[in-house]
Parts: sequence; structure tokens; C-alpha cells
Amino acid sequence: MKATRWKQDLVPVQELRAGLARFIDKVERSGRPLVVTQRGRAAAVLLSPGMLDELEEERELVRKTLRGLAEVKQRRTSGEGGLWRKAKKKIVEVAGAGEPAATPAPAAGPGHEND
Repeated sequence: MKATRWKQDLVPVQELRAGLARFIDKVERSGRPLVVTQRGRAAAVLLSPGMLDELEEERELVRKTLRGLAEVKQRRTSGEGGLWRKAKKKIVEVAGAGEPAATPAPAAGPGHEND
């Protein structure tokens, strides 16, 4: 998802009502969300289904990464093949290609598998 350009991507709710189809098309063409304002304040965001999917995937990646970090902190590892391995795979998918640059491996104590 492209970065929001606040001045270009703000639309008052009255304008949105009057030209909803045009704004939906703009979101699809630009690849950027629109921030809907009401009484001069941000009230909602209009984004494409693809943008929502991307946000949800990134949110899930962050959730799994935080879970993995918590496991490392507690000196535990995942019995399902390793969250670190899964997180690295997802990072590669999101980045597009290749192995992530300089991804540090978590330190494992004696008797712990290093994912």
C-alpha cells in the first residue's frame, strides 16, 4: 500500500457522498487510501479490499513475530516447526524475493532448538 499524502488524500464526508463511485475508483487507481473527514477531523478511511488484505497480513506477521520474541525471551521454542522460520518465510514473501538481509537468529540456551 502506498503512503498517504494527507493533503491529496483527504475528502470531506459531504464530497464522498456526492461522488462515492469516483472516490472508489480513485482509491483503486492510486493504490492509496482516502481519509474521510467530518467537521474537519479524520473520521474514517476508504481503502480497497487488496489494501485491507495487505494490512491484515502485515498485522498477522507482527503478531506472530511478537509471539516468537516472547517465546525466545521465555527460552521456549515452537513445537510446530518454529515461529522464526515461519516469520522469515513471510518476510521473504512480503519483500518479494531473496532471503531477508541480516535477520539475527535468536540465541538458544542448552537443550533448545534454534529456529
